Amino acid sequence: MKKSRFVCLIAIVLTAVLMFAACRKSGPDQKSPENTGKTNTKDSTDSKTNDKAKEEDLTPYTYTHYYNYDWWDLKEWGKDEVSKYMQKKFNVNIEFSKPDTDAKAKLNTLITSGDLPDSIFMDRNQDYLKMIELGMLQPLEPYMKKNPTLEQNLLESTREMLKVDGKLYIIPQWARSDHTGGNMAWMYVDSIYKKLGSPKLETLDDLYQYACKVRDEVPKTADGLSVTPVQFAEGGDGGILLDAFYRSYGGVRDGWYTVLDGKYKLLFRDPLFKEAVLEINRWWRNGLISETQFTDNGDQVLEKMVAGRNGLLFYDQSKDDTNKFRKIYMQNHPGDSYEMVLPNLFPPAKGLSPNDIYGEWSNTVGGSGIVITKKAKNPQRIFDLRSFFFTPEAAQLLMYGPQGHLWDKLDENGLPILKKPENELTADEVNALGLWFWMEPGFADSIDKLKYAMNAKMPPDKQSWIVSNQANLQTPIKWITDEFVGLTDDIKPTDPEGINKTLVEDNIGEQLPKVMMAKSKEEAEAMFDDILKFADKNGIAAVEKKAGTVYRANVDKIGTQLTKGRYAK
Repeated sequence: MKKSRFVCLIAIVLTAVLMFAACRKSGPDQKSPENTGKTNTKDSTDSKTNDKAKEEDLTPYTYTHYYNYDWWDLKEWGKDEVSKYMQKKFNVNIEFSKPDTDAKAKLNTLITSGDLPDSIFMDRNQDYLKMIELGMLQPLEPYMKKNPTLEQNLLESTREMLKVDGKLYIIPQWARSDHTGGNMAWMYVDSIYKKLGSPKLETLDDLYQYACKVRDEVPKTADGLSVTPVQFAEGGDGGILLDAFYRSYGGVRDGWYTVLDGKYKLLFRDPLFKEAVLEINRWWRNGLISETQFTDNGDQVLEKMVAGRNGLLFYDQSKDDTNKFRKIYMQNHPGDSYEMVLPNLFPPAKGLSPNDIYGEWSNTVGGSGIVITKKAKNPQRIFDLRSFFFTPEAAQLLMYGPQGHLWDKLDENGLPILKKPENELTADEVNALGLWFWMEPGFADSIDKLKYAMNAKMPPDKQSWIVSNQANLQTPIKWITDEFVGLTDDIKPTDPEGINKTLVEDNIGEQLPKVMMAKSKEEAEAMFDDILKFADKNGIAAVEKKAGTVYRANVDKIGTQLTKGRYAK
C-alpha cells in the first residue's frame, strides 16, 4: 500500500462487550473477574508469585524503536492521549528514530556496525532475511508462550507463512483473516454525468463510450478549465492503468506476474493481458487519457481532481481522508461531487459476467512489521506492548482514544458513544488525542469492522462516504490469499536470477508506458512483443521457475483462491 500512514484503514467487528463486561463504567484496563476473588492455598502462593512477576514486568522500561523509512512521521511518545494511556498501562517509554535519507544505506550501516536499536519497523525483504541469518533478531516463540495474544489473533497458517527456518521473527503490520476493506474504484464527476444524461456505466465499453461523450461534449469545466475524459492516479510505469483494465478482462496480477494454467508466469505471456494493454492504447489514441498521465506526480493529479477536470476517475477513494480530493471539490462546487461507478466497481469487458471479475485482494501476512533485535534488554516487554495492538481493546483505543475524552460510555452493542462525530474533529483534536497515528502493528480484522460498525450507527448524513463504500461496496468483492507470499524471497539481488529480474522489470517500467502511448495498434503490438523478447533473452524463465516452485508449494499447502472466471477448472 507508496506507504501512507493512513492507507488502508482496515479490520473486524469489535467484541467490546466482552472487553468491558467486568468494567461497567470503569476504564478498559480494569481487571476481569477471572483475576479476582477465588483463592485456595495453592492459588494464594501462585498469586504472590504472579504479583511479584507483574511488579518486575511493570518496572519502568525504556527502549529504542527505529522506523526504516525516511518518509515516516515521528511523534513523541506519551504526549497525546492514546500513547499516554499505553505508556501508563505498560510503564514503557519509547525513543523513536528514523533515517534522514537513504533508508537502505542507513540500515546496512547499522547491520554492519552491529549498533542496532531494540526494535525496528521494516519490510520483510533481503535486509530482514540477512539480519535473521546473522542472528540479530529475536525469535518470538518464547515470548508467545508467556503472552499468547499474538498467537490467539493470527491464523496458524499466517504464522507458518511468516516463519523463516521454522521460527517467527516479525509481528506483522496489517495482518488479517477476513476480506475487509478496499481502495481503488472508478468514479465520475456528478455534474458531467448528469449533463450527459446519466447513462448506464455497467461495462468497460460503457465507460469508453461515456469517455468519448465527455471528450466531444464537455471539453471544459464550468470554470473554463480543460477536461480530460479519463484521469488515473499517478504512476509512471503504467501499473495503475493495469489495475483497472486487466481486472476488467478477468485477470489477476501479482506485480508483473500472473497465473497461467496453474503456473506462475510473466504477465506478458498472457494473451488476455495483451488485449487489455492494447485497449488502453486505443483509449490513449482516441484522446481519452491525459497526455501527461505518465509524468504527472501525485500533487499534479490532485490539482486536476479538486478542479473536476475529468469525466471519469480511477483512484483510491480512501484518500479523501488524507488529501481531501472529494471534500475540496464539493466545497468549491456546491451541489456537485465525485460518485462511484455502479453497480460494478470494476466493469467487465468482452461480455464477461461481473461474477467473473476479481476485486482487490490482500494477503493475511501484511507487507511489513516489527522485529525485536538481540540488543533489547527486555524483549518480552516490547513483545507484550506490540501484541496488545492485536486486541479489540487496542483497536478501540487507537481509533477513538481512551475513555473520558471522545467518549465516556458504551452503547448496548459495546460501541463507544462519541461526544462528537469523528469526521467533525479538527486536525488539532485528532493530533491531541493521537487517533489513528499509532497504527503499528495495525490489525486489519479488529480495525475495519469496528470502523464499519461505528459508521453504520451514525445518521446517514453523518456517515463517512469512504467507510460506507468500503463496508457496502468494496468488502463484498474483496478476497484474500497467501498463495503469492514469499515467491521471490530466495532470489537475492546479487544472484543471477536477481540481476535478471531487476533488469527485466526495470525494462518493463520504462517500455510499458510507451506501448500504451503508441501511435497505432500495430506499433503497440510490436513494442509489447519486444518487451517479452527482452525478458526471454535476459533470463526471466529462471525467475519464473524459482518463483513458480514456491507458488506451487504455497498452493499445495493452503490452496488457491483463483477459482472463478478464466481461472475456473
